[in-house]
Amino acid sequence: MRDGIDNLLFNCIGAKAGDSLAIISEQGIGGYYSATLDGVVAAQARDRNLDVRIVSAPVFEEVSVFPDDVREAIEEADHTLFLSRIGDQVRFSELSKAGTTTICYALDEECFASPFCSAHYEFFIQFKNLINTAIFGVKEVIISCPSGTRLVGISPEDPGDDDTGEVSVKRFPMTVFRPVQANCFSGKIAITKWLCPTGSRIYELEGVLIDGVVFAIVEHGRIVEFEGGLKEVEIVRAHYNFVSTKFNLDADAIHSWHAGIHPQNGYVGLATDNLTRWSGSAFGNPQYLHFYTCGKNPPGEICISVFDPTVTVEGADFWRDGCLVFADSPAVRELQSNYPSMRELFDDPVTEFGLN
Repeated sequence: MRDGIDNLLFNCIGAKAGDSLAIISEQGIGGYYSATLDGVVAAQARDRNLDVRIVSAPVFEEVSVFPDDVREAIEEADHTLFLSRIGDQVRFSELSKAGTTTICYALDEECFASPFCSAHYEFFIQFKNLINTAIFGVKEVIISCPSGTRLVGISPEDPGDDDTGEVSVKRFPMTVFRPVQANCFSGKIAITKWLCPTGSRIYELEGVLIDGVVFAIVEHGRIVEFEGGLKEVEIVRAHYNFVSTKFNLDADAIHSWHAGIHPQNGYVGLATDNLTRWSGSAFGNPQYLHFYTCGKNPPGEICISVFDPTVTVEGADFWRDGCLVFADSPAVRELQSNYPSMRELFDDPVTEFGLN
């Protein structure tokens, strides 16, 4: 695990010996994070001469203001590490502090002992930027999948190219490129398996299971109709009505989409055992693309999952049936050559991520 934790502390967070680190740890209802992960990370950080403080954070339905002890810890520390969903809930908010803030999507010690965490963070920052540049810039993008998704649109002009992109916290590991706004996309999205949460809010009945395929008919980034079997369409509509009413959201809006870029992002266990945990940690697998829906503001509240996606940009496949073929481009090959063993991680991707 040491390589994975060091990658987090130094390559991602940018800590130096003598710096202070606040670890905001989730009070363990639901078993989202490993109950011992905060102590393991703290112990190694102390071994690396960091001044570590652990603060437990309650689990809130939504977060607008930090609890006083969490806020004080963040304000006093050089670096803040969220081993709690409260960090994910504020990832689109402006955080006023001088130090760094990082949310960790590796949820247990097993993740930290794998290449998912030890693969060099800086490589994935540069890799993400290459994908941003290749997709954004007013280019035709076509998204399809074996279940019948067919969505066509034009990418926005400006991708941004900083380390955090569209969010106000660093993310570890880096598993996705910048979300592509959906307002210029039309067609249909095949909804299969489930609807799951986006991590913005935490509440009961965060997701529902789908038997078969329901198509979301999309016009310029808005869902205008659901098509499919009567029972399953009613399940989908009821969930959208429930969530949009509960939080006063635009049920038909699709904010954006993106796909996974980390070939080692797996998931142990079944997604259906805990959709909330799966949706918050497995989304970086290249076999997975997701849409942020139900809300005009990022990230929306309901996530539509697309499996084994094909993403074509200006006629060239970037993902093909869930395989990240963009990783074979000359620019990425050159980047991989600067990081020992990185190519092997793409040649032997993790395929198990909670579906079977």
